[in-house]
Amino acid sequence: VLASNVNDDPGRERALTANLVARRVDGLIIVPVSQDHGYLAREQRSGVPVVFVDRPPLFLRADSVLSDNEAGACRGVSHLVEHGHQRIAFLGEVSRFVPARLRYRGYTEALRQAGLPCDENLVRRNLWTEQDASDAVSEIMVVPDPPTALFAAHNRLTVGAIRGLRLLGLERSVALVGFDDFGRADLLQPAITVVAQDPGALGRLAAEILFRRIVGEDFPIAEHIVPTRLIVRGSGEVRPAGVTQGNHGTSSRGRRTAASNG
Repeated sequence: VLASNVNDDPGRERALTANLVARRVDGLIIVPVSQDHGYLAREQRSGVPVVFVDRPPLFLRADSVLSDNEAGACRGVSHLVEHGHQRIAFLGEVSRFVPARLRYRGYTEALRQAGLPCDENLVRRNLWTEQDASDAVSEIMVVPDPPTALFAAHNRLTVGAIRGLRLLGLERSVALVGFDDFGRADLLQPAITVVAQDPGALGRLAAEILFRRIVGEDFPIAEHIVPTRLIVRGSGEVRPAGVTQGNHGTSSRGRRTAASNG
């Protein structure tokens, strides 16, 4: 097995792929960052099978194995709604990546199902670093009628959101759900509720598909979706002021809280 890191650099992705093909590898599993994978068409025609993981290929027909980004994000935001939140902010990664767009779609779908508006004042997309997320939290929490909950659509952004809330002293009063788990999330106070991907399942399925292609099996090219799961730890269960367990009627601001479709 040969492994390389593209460091989120499309040029490096192409260079490393060319290098691996020159070594006459039997197949490729790629976590892509490029926005055009047509450069792999010649390798495909020459018999090198390719499987994409985490993000689908663009301008190339190839197998892919993806997390259920949209449904996972929808479940995480719905969890916040179930705990009485109506003002839920969104922190999203760079929108050129398909998973980022799907997680935002899941956020808006959860709001739609709950009968809640999507307030663009509470949305920050195209964030990249932990500091970006921390700064975004500082901005969002001072808008008129600030959010009572945050949904961070990437684990790096979740860490930044935690720091932002702690700087404001709000980590115990503003709910937080993150997409994708991270180390020591269960040791924080409060511990962080996340929508967890299954990297083991993603890797196993990608390898199985690649091996089948290598031995010459003929089956349709497909996009394979791996489910996510909600891990409840505490941060996502913080309720807005004036809402107690079993009481989703009104908040301290007198608004009616929508019931979740769950």
